[in-house]
Amino acid sequence: MMNLLRWRRYTNLVLLVFSTVLIISCTALLTPSAQKQVEQARSADAFVDSIGVNVHLTYTDTAYGKYKSIIRPRLQELGIRHIRDGFVRKKPKYYQKLQDLADIGIYSTLIAGIGWVTPQQAVEIAYQLNNSLEAVEGPNEYDVGKKRQQWVQKLRKYMEQLHHEVKSDRQLDRLPIVGPSFVDRDASTAIGKLTQWVDYGNMHPYNYPHKPGDNNIDKEISNRSRPFDDRPLIATEAGYHTGSVNSDRPLTETAHSKYLPRLFLEYFNRGVLRTFAYEFIDQRTKPKNREANFGILRNDGSPKPAFITLKNLIALLNDPGESFPLKSLEYTLAGDTTNIHHTLLQKRDGRFYLILWQEVTSFNPQKHSDRTVPEQSITVNMNMPVNQANLYQVSESIDPIKQTNPKNIKLNIPDYPVVLELLPPINS
Repeated sequence: MMNLLRWRRYTNLVLLVFSTVLIISCTALLTPSAQKQVEQARSADAFVDSIGVNVHLTYTDTAYGKYKSIIRPRLQELGIRHIRDGFVRKKPKYYQKLQDLADIGIYSTLIAGIGWVTPQQAVEIAYQLNNSLEAVEGPNEYDVGKKRQQWVQKLRKYMEQLHHEVKSDRQLDRLPIVGPSFVDRDASTAIGKLTQWVDYGNMHPYNYPHKPGDNNIDKEISNRSRPFDDRPLIATEAGYHTGSVNSDRPLTETAHSKYLPRLFLEYFNRGVLRTFAYEFIDQRTKPKNREANFGILRNDGSPKPAFITLKNLIALLNDPGESFPLKSLEYTLAGDTTNIHHTLLQKRDGRFYLILWQEVTSFNPQKHSDRTVPEQSITVNMNMPVNQANLYQVSESIDPIKQTNPKNIKLNIPDYPVVLELLPPINS
């Protein structure tokens, strides 16, 4: 059964996201003129808690077979709290791995699939997972390659049964149910309403090789919300791959390291409850195979640049604990703010973290090459007392690269996230 504290954190996060976020203040697509604003921060730890990653721990003939030497230590190093995998029958060693990860604070969302496990079997497996299971997910992309008459009624019946089996069990009824994911655009209309059987909606907003902050995510949210009404959305798969130039719409590792952190921030700004990157490690050494190269680790376990950036971002913003009163920041952005996006976060000790980046195209897919994006000069003018300002380049480390005048802060913003830490006056 899921730990009660984990459940409270999960539901508190939902309330926090949908009671405090205003898209206009969080997405911040700014005009070149100065923008004066009073913006309420969101919890730094809520952002950390929104980050997840897909794994395939039962694929022991791939890089996931190196659980002890690579997978577990790298997951712990990353600082991730949430993984996504699947319900698999009669795999006690797999269940032990999930529990082992829960023991170090990494919890699992598991997919239940038609023709894979019945809802009753999913419940039986859940009993063997102790507190490692934090959510049950409906079937994965069941619509793909099928005509409507082949999948709609089967999927609706399955979701009804899954909801009944989980919610009627007194030891499992606190587990949230995530809706099924779809591939075909029209599937979100064809399935009808699933609201009565789910706690969260689901989407797979893949957009490679394009930048994360284009119109695709807004269209995906609008479309994939249809079966789930006002239920919060979880992106259970999203991301980019780094296969060779001969693979399907690849990125370079450099572009991957810019787009993936921006993806997490863009989705968080839009109220997506959690985003699971696809996936943790390159499954095989097959450069031409798209599916083998989605990892933030290379096949040998060495980190890609995206891993380093995410690890540093998580380490800098990590601030676990109960919810707390959030404050507002009064500031002005001046200078060339075209395409500058931002996320404003706060820790319990009062520190603000203003994350800024250029939401622009960083990669040329026709030439399979990185674009040189000039930095944009802006000034953050503080309209409230700030004791100290530190700038972090999380693509490199969690050590500040400079301290600056906390009143008028001049910055050069690249096409990847930089973090401005603002320390409040000592007696505030």
